[in-house]
Amino acid sequence: MKTLKDAVPLLRAVRFGLACLALALVPLAFAPRDCGARVYIDLQAPAVKKLPVAIQGFKYTGPDPESPARAELLEKVAEELYSTLSSDLLFSGLFEIIPPEAFLEDRENFGLTLDETDFSEWRVIGADTVIKAGFRAEGDRLVVEARFFDSIRETQVLGKRYIGRVKNPRRLAHYFADQLYEELTGRPGIFSTRLLFVSDRTGNKEIYLSDYDGRGAVQLTRNGSINLSPRWGPDGKSVYYTSYKRGQPATYRLNLLTGADEPVSTRRGINIGARPSPDGSALALTLSIDDSPQLYLLDLESGRYKRLTRSWGIDVSPTWSPDGGKLAFVSDRAGNPHIFVLDLATGKVTRLTYNGKYNASPAWSPDGKYIAYASSNGKTFDIYVTDTRGRTTRRLTYTGGNRSPAWSPDGRFIVFSSTRRRASSLRVMQSDGSGQRALATGVGGEKTPDWSPFLK
Repeated sequence: MKTLKDAVPLLRAVRFGLACLALALVPLAFAPRDCGARVYIDLQAPAVKKLPVAIQGFKYTGPDPESPARAELLEKVAEELYSTLSSDLLFSGLFEIIPPEAFLEDRENFGLTLDETDFSEWRVIGADTVIKAGFRAEGDRLVVEARFFDSIRETQVLGKRYIGRVKNPRRLAHYFADQLYEELTGRPGIFSTRLLFVSDRTGNKEIYLSDYDGRGAVQLTRNGSINLSPRWGPDGKSVYYTSYKRGQPATYRLNLLTGADEPVSTRRGINIGARPSPDGSALALTLSIDDSPQLYLLDLESGRYKRLTRSWGIDVSPTWSPDGGKLAFVSDRAGNPHIFVLDLATGKVTRLTYNGKYNASPAWSPDGKYIAYASSNGKTFDIYVTDTRGRTTRRLTYTGGNRSPAWSPDGRFIVFSSTRRRASSLRVMQSDGSGQRALATGVGGEKTPDWSPFLK
């Protein structure tokens, strides 16, 4: 089977109940050859040099397709596997992909194993590393075998087999990209993670879920009301969100595996901005049961509430530190909205930001060292990052119309919503503000994204 050069997107509808189910993956029967303790990509280095890699397509290994329609389907599967893996590696910013036009090895009749590979043909075109993969399909069952080779040392570094469905080859490519990334950097990959966001494309504000790159978006809520602030549970299996579907703004929990959607906080007044604790035992949220909107802690097992702040102002948008000991939040207690930090053990509140007329939507980095937020001087918003003491602040965007930052679980990227081109959309950048790019979900009007934890 020929491997097409251009990717053909396969945007398939995904059953809601299976939205976060992982496909099966098993170790490949062959073991990787010992390649020593070489460090391929050092993320701690001041300047990370991109690793040259050649991807020799995805070769179909049988059985023979029983019809032209089946052959066409399998060719599209090969294209989707190739384009997804290529896109993942490029997204990481750590790889330089050698163009297929430079390959000396036959692109149709090539071997998949170490012994079948002439590495001199790869070294001469500058491909320090090579990926070779094959797949076969039986009915709806898809089996992918992928290998990563070191061309310089002529060794196999990684070999894996993945089992999934013909209807969703992207998941298997994401799995391999994750494991390859971890093999080369020592850190988990983010390619199987997902995004939550809100869109009003239906005329109502509903919640959607997509892959980390915006692809494969599916609608989660369909209540025809106002649904806001979706937040991942720490296990990646549930979503907390605010909804007006029963009148007043209340907090709900949506189970992504079963589809169960249940109220969690329905106290009198507002119940908004809920954010689960890192261990999943509690929610920090804003209630207005007494006077002005203040922060509360809801113990999910007992159902008991504990008031956390007592100010004359409005306290909203809590975000947890990774160790669960602190909350950053927005308050206008000092006049204009600014970011504050609450120490849960002592109850002490410290002001974090002093610049800007309006500061909003804080998000704590996974390593606990930084807080990203949106700030405005009166005209439009941009994304900033500050250390947790507010001593060093960096501006990451300069176009205006940028809000709601959320960190990737590895801390290397930030996704945010942007109206720089009028209509709201999602964009992503590296944590230093570089490499900004749009995410094409195919939905439109995307706002308030949240990035999932690592998904198992």
